[in-house]
Amino acid sequence: MWVLLILVETVLGAPLADLVKNRPGLPPDSPPNFDTYSGYLDIPNSNGKSLHYVLVESQNNPATDPLLLWLNGGPGCSSLDGFAYEHGPYVFPDEGTTLFKNQWSWNTNASVLYLESPAGVGFSILGDPSNNSTDDEIAAHDNLLAIVQFFRKFPEYRNHEFYISGESYAGMYLPYLAYNILMYNNYSPHNINLKGMIIGGPATDFTYDFTPALMKLLWTHALIDYNWYYKLVNDCDNFNEWDGEACGNDTNYIQTELLSNLNYYNIYGPCIYQNDTRAQKDNNIFLRAALDSMASPGIIPPCAAWEGAYDYFLNDTVRKAFNIPANVQPWTFCIFLDYISDYQHGSVFLYPFLIRSSLRIWIYSGDADGSTPFIGTREWITGLNLNVKQPYTSWYVDDQVAGFYTEYEGLTWVLVKGGGHMVPQWKRPQAWHIINSFLSGVSL
Repeated sequence: MWVLLILVETVLGAPLADLVKNRPGLPPDSPPNFDTYSGYLDIPNSNGKSLHYVLVESQNNPATDPLLLWLNGGPGCSSLDGFAYEHGPYVFPDEGTTLFKNQWSWNTNASVLYLESPAGVGFSILGDPSNNSTDDEIAAHDNLLAIVQFFRKFPEYRNHEFYISGESYAGMYLPYLAYNILMYNNYSPHNINLKGMIIGGPATDFTYDFTPALMKLLWTHALIDYNWYYKLVNDCDNFNEWDGEACGNDTNYIQTELLSNLNYYNIYGPCIYQNDTRAQKDNNIFLRAALDSMASPGIIPPCAAWEGAYDYFLNDTVRKAFNIPANVQPWTFCIFLDYISDYQHGSVFLYPFLIRSSLRIWIYSGDADGSTPFIGTREWITGLNLNVKQPYTSWYVDDQVAGFYTEYEGLTWVLVKGGGHMVPQWKRPQAWHIINSFLSGVSL
């Protein structure tokens, strides 16, 4: 499954060359009380791959607080999306280009490492053009080696509790990465202190995720009527068979025509910038809107917020502040990779091993997420046949029901009421409560 490469460990110390000395665009009345680093983690023997990272140190106590890795999905989307819109210390509004201080930043009690992966994504360097062809195992191997390189750059973090997090296609990235880390620890004298994994809206088991779960979500959330429901029941074998021609025609029409302009990432939210001439909108959630007339040939997910991040990361002053070399490609939200996904197995097959390894594992879903709907996530978790410790019950933020959760032996599943695909973007207090409970090892 994986190729292990043990690096010769050399203590280099904190890389002052990667320190972001003056970050442009911050609100003048909210100066940072933490250090930010931005630089590169070279992948050895890879024909030039080098992954870009941003580290925001904890606002509490970076000397002792845990280290949290964040990966966005795609595959092929930049983790600076999470940094710029979801849980970074300063974020953009969905519509606008002015940063504001995020009181619900995830670096409140942890140092957060944003890694742009796979190679070629965002500011990460692809190297040889053949590196564009990749898959889940290669991505996991590269992410492991990048983490090893990070601990060489920042040896002071080596003994910290280490957690990995992400959303969407990170449902594939992270279980594969966790497996690789555990295998690496069997051979390396410098173990990675991996304690747990938390994933939002994860792509995990393609038997349940995406189209099957989406069609059920549309029916249960009143987005299709009885006529379409009965047509799906008839053409898709009572919601059990999705490969037939008639079923495929139904689901394609529903997504591309019937529900045109719906924000699948947040079915109760607006479709951001849908009339902007700079983005060629595509109504199919499984395709991505091609970015038109920008400075770089990137792509953006339909209905997503993007203007602030593009204006920011395409700015030469910002690039210089973040230590991006002049010869690195312009930043893009997502890129097309020749990425081979293991749709047959997904990542669900790794969970029994990861659970037996005593990792803390949390999965969270928004009930308004049409991209990887909670219905599919609930089904593949049920299929693990885990013993239930805490039956489905409500949890609260500010004395209001924020959602529901179930604790299993070895896994906790959290539902966020009103949450879309990017829960930390649209439900920041709830996401902050989830991540701090997870890192502290306490129930919601």
